[in-house]
Amino acid sequence: MGVFAGSKRWVGIAKEVTPGTAVAPALTIPVDKFDPSDDVTQLDDQALRGSMAKQYGQYSGPIMSSWDLGGPMFGDGLGYLLHNILGGYAVSGVAAPYSHTFSLLNSGDGQPVTHTLTDVTGVPAVSGARQYPYSCLSELTLTWNAEQLCSWEAKAQAWPSVVPGVAPTNTLSSVPPVASWRGAVGIGGPASAGTLVTDVTEMSITISREVTPYHTADGSQSPFVIARGPVDVTGKFTQIAQSEQRMLDLLANTQPQLQFVLSNGLTLGALISVQFDLQKVGYRSTKINTGTVFQYDVEFTAIANSTNVGASGGFAPAKVTLQNAVVTY
Repeated sequence: MGVFAGSKRWVGIAKEVTPGTAVAPALTIPVDKFDPSDDVTQLDDQALRGSMAKQYGQYSGPIMSSWDLGGPMFGDGLGYLLHNILGGYAVSGVAAPYSHTFSLLNSGDGQPVTHTLTDVTGVPAVSGARQYPYSCLSELTLTWNAEQLCSWEAKAQAWPSVVPGVAPTNTLSSVPPVASWRGAVGIGGPASAGTLVTDVTEMSITISREVTPYHTADGSQSPFVIARGPVDVTGKFTQIAQSEQRMLDLLANTQPQLQFVLSNGLTLGALISVQFDLQKVGYRSTKINTGTVFQYDVEFTAIANSTNVGASGGFAPAKVTLQNAVVTY
């Protein structure tokens, strides 16, 4: 009897042409974890039959899947996740580095693209993989700690998994992850315009999206549609308490601009850069904590505005600009 080594697992991603139609992976995303699950609603028959039993039958109801992915942030794979959860996308440049702008999609039906996640374990017969089509992100969190690599975690709902007919190709890129100490933080303005603060030790930004599956009487156990609703952007950061400015911002409800830029410091096609722009953030709490030195723990919510919008207009709480050698997402 054969066994399958966990260390040989890999996960790929690709944009779908038709939502729900699985496609072969375009890029392999190195991850620390990938936790997929096929979730079957079991319909129980517990109708009384004159006996002291309770369960008389079990029948399959609606089926869908979900997954949770996480690991170091790679600057080429990030674009797939941003495109999925935000929807608004534009690219510029005639040669690498290309500049990819992601913001909230407010035109048309407001529904972002969908992706197929491919999980290669070797266990399924023939192809050794399972695919999760119609993947729709409900949450994407990026975390920076000055002593660690930048990392991400994503959660999604999807249609039931399927087994592809052929073995997928493992398409690894040569892009390395980026160390968080290379980050630059701007509070009250962009870091590049002189409002750089150098005493932020860690930060996380979470993009959350309402995701609702709708099942209909269409002869299929899969959802008729997985609908994407409004987006919320929240986060937190820790800053060494060299002044009371963060507390004053909270008390006055200042809602300062927040920018985070992370770059590998290279140029041309080797450049990897991600820039988060939040024009207005409302502080939810500012707590001073005691360690070797005092630090402020700040929690915030991004406020929708007309500055952080993309090509579809309207309002958006954040805009993300990604620079790399990828031609398009």
